[in-house]
Amino acid sequence: MNLDFPFYHYIEKIGNPDALDVLCNKYYQLSSDFTPGNLVSVPESYHVNDGKAYKLKQNALDAFMLMVDSAKEKNLSLRIISAYRSSDFQANLYNKYVANNGKEAADRFSARPGHSEHETGLAIDINDVSQAFENTEEFKWLIENAHLYGFILRYPKGKEHLTGYMYEPWHFRYLGVELATKVKTSGLTYDEYYAMVILK
Repeated sequence: MNLDFPFYHYIEKIGNPDALDVLCNKYYQLSSDFTPGNLVSVPESYHVNDGKAYKLKQNALDAFMLMVDSAKEKNLSLRIISAYRSSDFQANLYNKYVANNGKEAADRFSARPGHSEHETGLAIDINDVSQAFENTEEFKWLIENAHLYGFILRYPKGKEHLTGYMYEPWHFRYLGVELATKVKTSGLTYDEYYAMVILK
């Protein structure tokens, strides 16, 4: 996890970027020419109706659709508002935030290119990019059930010093049911779990 170093100070290139357990953060960087395998389009009924096309890796999409359908049985609505991003897209997004907010502020809520989980095709933003999302019934259901479909809340509250990002109640990462359940049960961030369990 390299927490002995400041964020973005000691960076390793990710060797197996298509792995389900890949860690992409401020210490591990994807190649600028990486495109995930098995990227597929998200059906319109599973993302916001904003005229944009959304893509995810097939396994993440299949799990998300199952999760959406289960939530719907509880009269809850889950929709993707951000999914896969290319390195170029992430670079443009990050540079815009830097121009508007300054680098220090931008680094708290936006990843530099090559460091965004969205570039793996395994990360999604759900419903509302706002702290207020945590007060919804949808969020409460996700916290209780997302791991049963292979997803974890990636940037939890109070863990900013470990993840490098502000609390993001909308950002979920697909790990598969087995690994997501282990991470959820551990109470650790995925950064911690990766360093303490997967790398051991």
